[in-house]
Amino acid sequence: MKRLFFCFALFFALTNGAAAQRIEVVKKTPVRLPAVKEMPFRIPQVREITASNGVKAWLIEEKSTPLIAVSVLFNGGAASDPKRLQGLTPMAAALLGDGAGRYKSEQLNQILAEKAIDLDFSSGADYISAELTTLRQNRDEAFDFLRLALTKPRFDKRALKQVREQTLAAVKARKGNPNAAAYERFLKLVFKNHPYSRTMPSADGVKAVTRASLKRLVRRRFARDNMVVGVAGNISESELKALLEKTFSNLPEKAILPDIPDFTPDLSARTDVLTMDVPQSAAVFGHAGIPRGDPDYYAALLVDYTFGGGGFASRLFNEVREKNGLAYSVSTFMLPLKHSPLYIGTLASDNAKIAGAIDIVKAEWAKIAQSGQTAKELKDAKTYLTGSFPLSFTSSSGLASFLAALQYNGEGIDYLQNRNALMNAVSLSEARRVAARLLAPESLFFVVVGKPANL
Repeated sequence: MKRLFFCFALFFALTNGAAAQRIEVVKKTPVRLPAVKEMPFRIPQVREITASNGVKAWLIEEKSTPLIAVSVLFNGGAASDPKRLQGLTPMAAALLGDGAGRYKSEQLNQILAEKAIDLDFSSGADYISAELTTLRQNRDEAFDFLRLALTKPRFDKRALKQVREQTLAAVKARKGNPNAAAYERFLKLVFKNHPYSRTMPSADGVKAVTRASLKRLVRRRFARDNMVVGVAGNISESELKALLEKTFSNLPEKAILPDIPDFTPDLSARTDVLTMDVPQSAAVFGHAGIPRGDPDYYAALLVDYTFGGGGFASRLFNEVREKNGLAYSVSTFMLPLKHSPLYIGTLASDNAKIAGAIDIVKAEWAKIAQSGQTAKELKDAKTYLTGSFPLSFTSSSGLASFLAALQYNGEGIDYLQNRNALMNAVSLSEARRVAARLLAPESLFFVVVGKPANL
């Protein structure tokens, strides 16, 4: 924002200064630029590679880049943590790349930096993932570091202490942040005693995490039957097959995961308020959503873009902020949790204004559920969501992550070729039917954190 303000200030200073001076304007013949021929987007080819150890990977080979990117997704995220170890998975993700095998943290980080190798881990409610990016000439070493991180993580005492302190500080900060507190309370109230209600670390859970519990997570979740792999960059099929065999053969054949039941929130239209002494209130709102593999999912994405997911182009942004000035931000999104998908939104406003903003959200929620999109709104949503799709392919790391996510979500290997056609095939009547299914005003549940007036 500061940079944007500076650019505007510089622009006005220059233009006003030029106007104040008597500068002679010389008329010139306009330059005619040659017509630019539109270049069609080439959908990259995806191949499935199967190694002798049974590990499969989806590969997009691109010889023009010096990079190779790998994304590995394991089923079992924070929702798989024992109740007493709330915070185990995110702590494991923070530690997995921090020392492995004979390499202590400082030594490993120095080697990775010198070799320009990025090795990162992250986690969510349903998964834990590894992301590797390397130059082609360092691929053997890079894959071996990934192997060590998955099979021989150190979890050194010093590193564990540091991550524990950082996580506890984050838990404490979350308690004073109305946005984070609203989201945490929303999950607890919506999911009650379901594992999804405790996917954010707790102080007691973080303190209870030990080196032994971290090792147990690695043994039970990092298995060959529990993973999907996406690879993109300058690597051939035969080269990848050999590296898949070397990297993953030492993993257990089968994972040991807790059973997480499917759950459908039973919500009524109401508002829950948690008082916090802050000048601005934050709200999280929503209800049950549409599963990722549902035939209506593509139509739901189009509806969401129009309603609240399209940023400045969305109805909620226009009605709540632009027309009425009642909120700093408002948006919606689909959260495709594996066992209980949600359709939720977020809102932030002054304590004095948030009640009015919530009233508009409720009215618009009911309006689009009843009437759906207009023909122009549906067309605009298709234009954006299909036109922006190629941005998913601008980097090797983005491609690898995309390929892993497709497998994790159960999509076919021909998804890249079919995705935009599926979007464009959604009719106006179909979009309106799905809007009535996606948005349920009678179940719209709000959690507000702050000191809201009139709530």
